[in-house]
Amino acid sequence: MKLAATAFFSVMFVLAKSYGTYPAAQLVFFRSAFALVPLMIWLLLRGDFPRALYTSRFGGHLVRSVAGIGSLFCSFIAYSLLPLADATAIGYAAPLMIVVLAGLLLGERITVFRWGAVVVGFCGVLVMLSDHLTAGIVSDKGAIGAMVAFVGAMLVSIAMIQTRRLTMSEDTGAITFYFQATTTVAGVLVLVAAACWPSNWPLAVLIQPQAWVWPTLQDWGPLILIGICGGIGQIFMTQGYRFTDASILAVFDYSSLLFAIVLGFLIFGDVPSHVMLAGAAVVISAGLAVLWHERRRMGKKDG
Repeated sequence: MKLAATAFFSVMFVLAKSYGTYPAAQLVFFRSAFALVPLMIWLLLRGDFPRALYTSRFGGHLVRSVAGIGSLFCSFIAYSLLPLADATAIGYAAPLMIVVLAGLLLGERITVFRWGAVVVGFCGVLVMLSDHLTAGIVSDKGAIGAMVAFVGAMLVSIAMIQTRRLTMSEDTGAITFYFQATTTVAGVLVLVAAACWPSNWPLAVLIQPQAWVWPTLQDWGPLILIGICGGIGQIFMTQGYRFTDASILAVFDYSSLLFAIVLGFLIFGDVPSHVMLAGAAVVISAGLAVLWHERRRMGKKDG
């Protein structure tokens, strides 16, 4: 399920990068509003609508949604500024942070081996970041994109930990619905604020570029598809967190680099740098080492 989610999210980010000329808030709106379509179809086919939307944990959904909204904005901005593989690879800081937060917030047992893998993995993330930050020019779009991608990874880790928490008592339909609905409202609010925000007010340079741009006739299909792919990916991802520890499932995020390199080269002509690939190799090796160690440990326990 996690691998299927990663595949759908990869297609979603390719489309978001292809149509990155549209404001991030508008992409967030399409990503969230039309993600409700596959969710509703899935719930109707299961015969769980509207029962599956019942919840008594609105606070938990709000925390997950706020983190998810921030990560979506950061992701769409980062993918518009960076090559597809670079933005994906820097996002690999998220699985490492999930390992840490899973121990601190979920009570999952974090072994010395896991902590060592996290340290090594962060070194790999620093290598990838250095590929964009060595010039020390904060205004450079590559440097800005790298930092935004890193912040997005931190927010993703918080969102995934909260998702894992919610799966312990909430239906997948409820977790997905409240996230998509909240994110849709957030996108609309930013777009409305952008239309009404005077140019001489503080933050105008950040808010006003988010104003709605009416899509051309041929762009409606791909923009809607961003939401469809995001919605299907969200269902698979949330379901996946029901079956194993968040710190283990996070490792499978690394499969997205293969999708990113292939799609980035075929669609955008992007060729990853040696530095970025070296850093990604370190991070992926650290993640796979955690998976190998946990499987070996569980095998001994079963024996």
